[in-house]
Amino acid sequence: MGLRINTNVSAMGALRNLHRADNLQQASLERLSTGLRINRESDDPSGFVISEQLRAQIRGMEQAAENSQNASNLMGTAEAALSEVNSLLMSIRESVVFAMNSGGNDPAQIDAEQDAIDNALRSIDRISQTTRFGTRNLLDGTSGISASAVTAGQFDDINVQSVAFSDMGATSQTYTVNVTTAAAQADVSAATGGNFGTFTSANADTVIRVTGALGTRDITLANGALTADFATAVNSQTAETGVFVDGTNSILSTEFGASQNVTLELISGNITTSVNTFAAGGATTNWTAAGTDVAGNVNGMNFRGSGNDLRIVSDVLSADLRLASGAAVGAYDFTVNNDGLVFQLNQSYAMSDREQIGLKDIGIGKLGSQTRTSGTQSIGGFLSSLMSGEANDLGTDPLNALRIVDEAIAEVSDHRAYLGAFQSQTVDTNLSSLRVAIENLTASESAIRDLDFAAESAAFTRNQILYQSGIAVLAQSNLISQSVLTLLG
Repeated sequence: MGLRINTNVSAMGALRNLHRADNLQQASLERLSTGLRINRESDDPSGFVISEQLRAQIRGMEQAAENSQNASNLMGTAEAALSEVNSLLMSIRESVVFAMNSGGNDPAQIDAEQDAIDNALRSIDRISQTTRFGTRNLLDGTSGISASAVTAGQFDDINVQSVAFSDMGATSQTYTVNVTTAAAQADVSAATGGNFGTFTSANADTVIRVTGALGTRDITLANGALTADFATAVNSQTAETGVFVDGTNSILSTEFGASQNVTLELISGNITTSVNTFAAGGATTNWTAAGTDVAGNVNGMNFRGSGNDLRIVSDVLSADLRLASGAAVGAYDFTVNNDGLVFQLNQSYAMSDREQIGLKDIGIGKLGSQTRTSGTQSIGGFLSSLMSGEANDLGTDPLNALRIVDEAIAEVSDHRAYLGAFQSQTVDTNLSSLRVAIENLTASESAIRDLDFAAESAAFTRNQILYQSGIAVLAQSNLISQSVLTLLG
């Protein structure tokens, strides 16, 4: 055995282990006081990285949940206003139907109903201008997604409900409507339809039954009636049948689409057309034709067509478009601007984590449609045309006023349905999903970073004992060198 006093190796080993026990004890005290297993990156580098990533994800999801709740509240505000607009439109419709009963009404009563309509229309405009969420106007068009036709004269209306921009910095996106089948009216004159041709003359007293999408009427023609007489007779019943004779003497449905039809039936008499001479009881006494819906795609996405109206429903674009009556097979461009309401519904920058929708302008100058010629009639128009002194007030054209009100009711109802579906099926379900995800991610982060107090308490007790025993051992190791003094004595 060697005895040395300059270097106490035993004490150095005891001191080293004492330092280690002290560090472990201090770490245990820190963990027990904070409740965290990882207080700094040195405690568990890989666990620290994963924990920080989870924390960032959880914080982002918590904000997204708050965003979703705000979006739901905004939708509820808009829905309440649109519900009131619907009620006002219903009351306007009642007034129009009342005014159409002119045989049983006094003119003063109709004037009173017109006053009611004027006030209801002003109320709709007021709701449009004053419905707000915070300082944001919702229903005056400033929260809508604006769009415009690039190909001039081919669109009567473009209404974009939602759009997805992969580049949030882009100001607009251009879409192309590829029309592979043009919408068409039912045309009983055409060879591809009923092949009736054009009417030339009645060779005897004749009755022709005309049937269209609106109903059936019999027209009577005297012997010798000519083309103009036939056109006058058919056009006098257009409002009841939905069938008219145009300037080229074609016999057409007033509207476009597969839901439109024209049928002519020779009930009695004898007629000559540009195709042949026909007599009642002969082999050919019935001619029929149907219209065609527009068909094609938008940037490769198929759409649903109804007449000249088409609806696109996809992840990147949801819109309702109305093509002009003369839109033929071809490609027509329109541009959608990067505006409207953007809701960040999840925590990443992915396009699927946000939704961009537009709220419709429900002002009386926007509800309805452009006036269009249907047969010999001008039909349609905007709701503002029902005001006193305008083209469709109760004293001028209550029949067309009814059409306009019905179209406005359909527009508002469709918009309410879209917003309701967005709120319930997108925002609210997203909120529920986020809450579950936050719960699970928080549990995962807790498992990595939070302290198991039972295990750490046991470790702390062990470290305390090691520390105390280390002090005792160090004291003993210091006594070893003193044994040299016995040799000197």
